[in-house]
Order: sequence, then C-alpha cells, then structure tokens
Amino acid sequence: MLSIGTLMMVMPLGADFVKYLNMKPEHIGYISGGATFASALVGFFLAPYLDRYDRKSALILFLLVRSVIIIICGFSTTQNELLFWFVLAGCFAGPISGLTMASVIDITEVKERGKVIAFVASGFSLAAIIIVPISLELSTHFSWQVTFFLFGSIGVGFSLLSHWYFPSMVGHKVVGDKLQSSSVGITEMITSPVFMSALSIVGISMFGHFLLVPNLSTFFQFNLHFPREQISVLYLLGGVASIFSMRLCGQMLDKGWITQTVWVTSILVAVVTLIGFLWQGSWPLYVVFTLFMASSSARSASVSAITSRVPLPHQRAAFMSYQGTFSNVAAGLASAVSSLYLISDPAGRLIGIETLAMVTIGCALMVPFMVKILMNLLTRRQQTALQL
Repeated sequence: MLSIGTLMMVMPLGADFVKYLNMKPEHIGYISGGATFASALVGFFLAPYLDRYDRKSALILFLLVRSVIIIICGFSTTQNELLFWFVLAGCFAGPISGLTMASVIDITEVKERGKVIAFVASGFSLAAIIIVPISLELSTHFSWQVTFFLFGSIGVGFSLLSHWYFPSMVGHKVVGDKLQSSSVGITEMITSPVFMSALSIVGISMFGHFLLVPNLSTFFQFNLHFPREQISVLYLLGGVASIFSMRLCGQMLDKGWITQTVWVTSILVAVVTLIGFLWQGSWPLYVVFTLFMASSSARSASVSAITSRVPLPHQRAAFMSYQGTFSNVAAGLASAVSSLYLISDPAGRLIGIETLAMVTIGCALMVPFMVKILMNLLTRRQQTALQL
C-alpha cells in the first residue's frame, strides 16, 4: 500500500505542482511516467537474480532505500529536482512489487489465490482511501513537501519493523530435495507463449488505465470545475468501492468463474469510461469516479490472480518482477503519451482527453479475449506436464 501510495499521491497533487513549481498541467504525467519507466528498467535487469536470495533481506533493502529517497523529494524546489528524485525512487518500486507478490504466492494455496491476491491488490484501494486523502489534506493545510516527509518516514519505519518481524523466506530456492540455483531468464521468457501471453495482458490493461489516471485530478479541477477541497473525498469513495469490488472478484475467481469475471469487469471499465469522459456531465462525478475505480481495481485484481498461475515456485520473484516491468513500461508509456498528446488552454483545461478515453475503452475490451488465450495455453501446459 505504501509503495503504491507514494506513486499515486503525486497524481492528485498535480494541481499543487502547477501552482507552486510552475509545472504545466499537461506535464504531470511525466512524473508518474518517469517513475514507472525507472521501475521497469531496474526490475528488468534485477529479475533474473531476485529468486537467488532471501526475499526478506532483498525486500527490506529496496524499501529502505526507496523511502529515504522519497524523503529527499520533499526538499525539491523546482520541477526538475522533483522529477529527478521521484524517478530515482521509482527505480526500487519494481523489485519491491515483485518480491512482495512472490512472497504472497509462496505461502498461498492455488485454490485460495484469487481471494488472497485480491486482498493484496487492495493496497491500491487502501492507498486511495488513506494516502491520497491524507496527502491532499497535508498539502492544503501545510505544504506538498510534508507529504513526502511523512510517507518516506513511514517507509523507513516499515523497513525496521520488517527486519524484526518479517520471516526469512528461502523455501522458493528448494524444490523437493534440489536447490534451485537459477531463475527464469529473459530468453526463456520471450520464447514461452504462456509467459508472453500473461505479460501482454498486464501491459495492455495498464496502458489503457494510465492514459487517464495521471490526469484525473487535473481534469476534474480544470475541465469539470470540481472543487479542490473535495478531491480527497472523491478518492476515499473510490477506494472503498474498490476494496469491496476486489473482494467480490476474488471470491468469484476462487469459484472458477475466471472468464466471466474478466468479461464483467472489462465491460464495466469500458462503459464507465464512455460515460465519464465521452459523455461528460451526464452522470455525477462522484458516481462516475467511484465506478471507474471499482471496476478498474477489480479488473486488475482478476488479471493478477490469473497470471499468478503462470510461474513455477523457483520462477516467481523473477516472473513477478518481469510482470512489474511490463506493467511499469506500459504505465510509463501511457503517461508519456498522454502528456505529449494533451494540451492545455490558457485556463488550464486539458484538450484531447476524449481521444485517450476511446483508446482506454479499446484496451479494456481486448483483455477478455487475451485472457481466454492464456487460459487455453495454461490448460495445454498442464496436460503436457501430466503426460511426461
């Protein structure tokens, strides 16, 4: 939740960066985009090595370094300084995500994985409920810098608590009585249809999502004239709805309703995007944003639960890191594309958001078909393994 939250909080703070750092509204996406690209790059190069070490030690190291850099972000006085330090902090987000998800999968039975991964994925929603509103309130009553100081310090505290209470995790290095000395490499990954299918689903899903997400707060305030002081309430409602929707999806997945769950959530994403961004003003923003957050989070949790079936035990941290790389490349590319495509008028209104929304709808509708292909590949792999 903390790792996701520190990325999420810069997006609704975009209007404050415009005001205090003289940043152009359409450039907000560069901050989140740069951080996700950095996360993808580091995650890509470290992925083959993550399964060789105790997950606990690696996780603590990355979390501690990232948290210290987040604190340093608060001392930025220009948009370039903030961009540099936040991108540097993003370098450690990919390995943290991969190690966390691999640890969860290590200790979870396959039949319960949908529910558990949905719970872990609720960190996105909890970030919206807790971190985003707090960061907005701190920025309103104190300054935007205070948000970085607070959450960076909390991250340092979590690193220390993990050192004392988090169990050592080296079981993934042993399968049967054999020590696994290597992990999945890039060559093995790109030659495997199962791996590439799973990663493509994640990439398409995140690309469509992040065409809009970095610009939401700016769009709401400058285009729809939504009050700045109510943005935190908006994210609070969206986060609460997301938790309930992900828990429901987790239960549906554990019952075997895989394709049905993905179809329902993907169609909801497409419909809500259509209403909120192409038919602007037809529904209250509170309703539109809450449904957008709930459907997007449920779809992401569903995809994560499905792709968790792809790696073998000794491949999990590497695969999750590669998955994080694809996810971050897609998110970073989408953020950069949106920043390059969108322009702002003298009043700060974003022009071109409707076109991006149409691409988001297209991406959402592609996901169910890609999931169907992945499920067929997994079934075929399982049948082949039984014959050996």
